[in-house]
Amino acid sequence: MKIHIGCGTTILDGFVNIDNSPTALFSKLPRPILSLLGRVSLLNRDQVAFARQLRGRKKDFLYADCMKLPFKDNSVDFAYSSHMLGWCLGQDQIRQFLREVHRVLRPGGGVRLSFFDIDNVLADYQQHRNTIRLMEQMPLGAAEFSFSRKLKLLLSPNMQNGIPLNAETFGRYMEENGFCEIRSLPAGETGMDTQWVEGLDLFQRAGESIYMESRKGDR
Repeated sequence: MKIHIGCGTTILDGFVNIDNSPTALFSKLPRPILSLLGRVSLLNRDQVAFARQLRGRKKDFLYADCMKLPFKDNSVDFAYSSHMLGWCLGQDQIRQFLREVHRVLRPGGGVRLSFFDIDNVLADYQQHRNTIRLMEQMPLGAAEFSFSRKLKLLLSPNMQNGIPLNAETFGRYMEENGFCEIRSLPAGETGMDTQWVEGLDLFQRAGESIYMESRKGDR
């Protein structure tokens, strides 16, 4: 089994896609209510379309908390997550997330996690010295919160101002939580089994991302 954690609007074939965003929650509502939420601007057009897509792909999607994964111990071959980390999990939540991923992975199972690289953001700031541009690249940045964004934060149980990460910091998190063979890889490269990464965009958001891979030990 392969799982895609924090899938957002990206539903991957061959994976159990997991998310607990408000849009994913709203996908359980009847179509007329979804349409009403769109008309009153609580959901935008893309969110309504995505909620409807989820209704049609129930076998591929699971509404679940990334820190309470609904799988048995040692039952998952490969776990993947792209750009959930760094945006919405605090320090203790990152640790809990990694403990959960480690728990559900079978011995020898693999994980690939990508997130924005704070080192790139800081290097860009040193070049341009633009504080607004800096804040726009941070998790909650300098965003102006509309009612719909406030509602999203209220309904997102894990939403915090995420911890910006680099390879060294996240590598320590992984070591603390039992992972081995921890590597940071360039875009397009992987050390995972071919069947695990089939269908993944290994270049996703290249130039701004870190790609970390690891395995659960055999014991």
